[in-house]
Amino acid sequence: MLGVIKGRRRELCPFCFEYFLLRDTPFRCTSPMSRCVPVPDPLIEKQWEDHRPVGKVLPAEGRFVRAIRCTDCGHESRKRLCPACHSDLPHTTGDYKNYIFAVIGAKEAGKSHYLAVLIDQIKKRIGPSLNMLLEAMSDDTIHRYRSDFYDPVFKDRLIIQATVSALADRKVQRPLVYSLTLTGKGLFGRYTIRDAVILVFFDTAGEDLNDEDVMSTVNKYIYRSDGILLLIDPLQLQQVRDRLGGSTALPEMNTETADILTRTTRLVQKGRNLNATDRISIPLAIAFSKFDAVKPLIDDQFQLNAAARHDGGFDVLDFQAINSEMMALLDDWGGQDLVHQVRTRYSKYGFFGLSALGCNPHGTKHIPRVLPWRVEDPFLWLLAENGLIRAVRK
Repeated sequence: MLGVIKGRRRELCPFCFEYFLLRDTPFRCTSPMSRCVPVPDPLIEKQWEDHRPVGKVLPAEGRFVRAIRCTDCGHESRKRLCPACHSDLPHTTGDYKNYIFAVIGAKEAGKSHYLAVLIDQIKKRIGPSLNMLLEAMSDDTIHRYRSDFYDPVFKDRLIIQATVSALADRKVQRPLVYSLTLTGKGLFGRYTIRDAVILVFFDTAGEDLNDEDVMSTVNKYIYRSDGILLLIDPLQLQQVRDRLGGSTALPEMNTETADILTRTTRLVQKGRNLNATDRISIPLAIAFSKFDAVKPLIDDQFQLNAAARHDGGFDVLDFQAINSEMMALLDDWGGQDLVHQVRTRYSKYGFFGLSALGCNPHGTKHIPRVLPWRVEDPFLWLLAENGLIRAVRK
């Protein structure tokens, strides 16, 4: 549990990204409808365009409390709300820190597929091997991940449709919120919980990164994030397209990645009130998605071709080799400007190569088999940079 006097530390809402104090949080009545009639909530309607009646809002008491009793039905509620947007806050708010990870990239860079596969891999493979337990914090996250991410990829074996702009569908602005419980062996070899944090994942529509004014309106979470993952589709690089020729189905050309990074950088600089000479301290992971599609262009001796080996923590030597290889590839493929931009503006960065699907379904829309490759690398690097897992040298 974090220190300070309970209720007096500023908390960050993982939905609207406004700061608040626990003592100022209202609650929502959780009685059955037969006991306490649902009512409209103007803040929910304004923030999320959700007009469904909900439980009555129970005003904050101006001091820290764990529950409030409804004055109408007498039911005691522990459902705490954000004062700014009335979203249901995780029940661990105030006990553990929220870590916000932004996943950005141009249209068709593979952001949704990456999140679909990453979360599945953390739950089933990466988590157990590193003593981490990932659990959804709400029914909304459970249902949204299942319907929008997991089912299309793993059940229907079809590519996920492009993420709709947050301006067109406010639901897109609601993140996937998970708890990450870190365990370890204590006395007598028994497993104990070392720490627990809240992870907030965002899948941002590519078109929402094409305009700085739109970004400042719907993507302000980026400058309050604890890590940014920029996905790059290597098939958007002209030299890669030329070298592959007709051997690979190619997507249409779209927004330059360097332009997206420039807008992101300006957003962070303004949001954090940085000077022109200040470097951004948010860890930035730059990852080539669809690694399988460019494998013919990569030397067989590269570390990128070896399986990840993060047992016991984040493998620093493996990262250093891959980081160097990726920067060399970018230099060879005409991406020198991107490397220079990252080095100049960010103090913590890493370059990665991965494949969420392990195949190129462009054109057919069908995923024959999901074969993830190194999807965990940038995520584990971000965890290590935030001090949540150990960095080890093997």
